[in-house]
Amino acid sequence: MSEVILTMQDIVKEYVVGGEVSTVLKGIDLTVNKGEFLAVLGPSGSGKSTLMNIIGCLDVPTSGEYVLHGKTIKDEDESSLAQIRNKEIGFIFQSFFLMQRQTALENVKMPLIYAGMSEKKQNERAREMLEKVGLGDKLDYYPNQLSGGQQQRVAIARALANNPAILLADEPTGALDQKTGKQVMELFHELNEDGRTIIMITHDAKIASHAKRIVRILDGNIGEGDLTDA
Repeated sequence: MSEVILTMQDIVKEYVVGGEVSTVLKGIDLTVNKGEFLAVLGPSGSGKSTLMNIIGCLDVPTSGEYVLHGKTIKDEDESSLAQIRNKEIGFIFQSFFLMQRQTALENVKMPLIYAGMSEKKQNERAREMLEKVGLGDKLDYYPNQLSGGQQQRVAIARALANNPAILLADEPTGALDQKTGKQVMELFHELNEDGRTIIMITHDAKIASHAKRIVRILDGNIGEGDLTDA
C-alpha cells in the first residue's frame, strides 16, 4: 500500500482586495503518495501559484485541512512554518534564486546551516548532492561562471540537501532553452526513479507530460484522474 505524503481536503483560499473577497482556491482536494511525480498544470491566474504556496507552507489556507507528512498544517506561526519548509520541502524555482556571491558548494550548504548541521557534515552533504546532479567538478564556481542549466542543477542540489519529503518545482525549465530544459527533466526522472516525491507546477502541457500523473487547475478548481492526454 502506498504511503500518503500529503492530503488536502476542501482547501479554500480567500484574499480581501479593496474590500472585496476574492476566492482563489475553491475547495481543493488532493492526495499525493510517496514516490509520485505529479504535475499541477494550469494557465496564469488559475490558482496554481497559490496552491504551490500552500503546499510549500509559504501560505496557509483560509479553510480546509492540509496534512503534510503526517502533520496538520493549521494556524502555524512563521517560525514553525519556516522549520517545516526547511525540513519537509525542497524548493526549485524558475529563477534559481542562488546567492551570487557564494560558490555552488556554499549555496547548497545554506539549508544545512539552518538545520544546525556541523560544518564537516555540511561540506560532505553539499559535495555529495552536487556530485549527484553532475556538478562534482564545479564546487568552487560562482553562479555567474555557470550556465543556466548548471545553475538550476545547483538549485536542485540545494533542494535535495536536507533530504526533504517533497521536491516542489515551480516552472523549473521556464528560464532554460529547450535542450537544457530537457536535461533538467531527465534529472527529475532520475531523482524520481530513486524514490523522490516530486510536485511540479507548470503552465506548459509539454513539460507536464514528463510527470507520471497530471492534475489540471482552472479558476481555483482542480481536476484529477487519468489526465495524461495533457
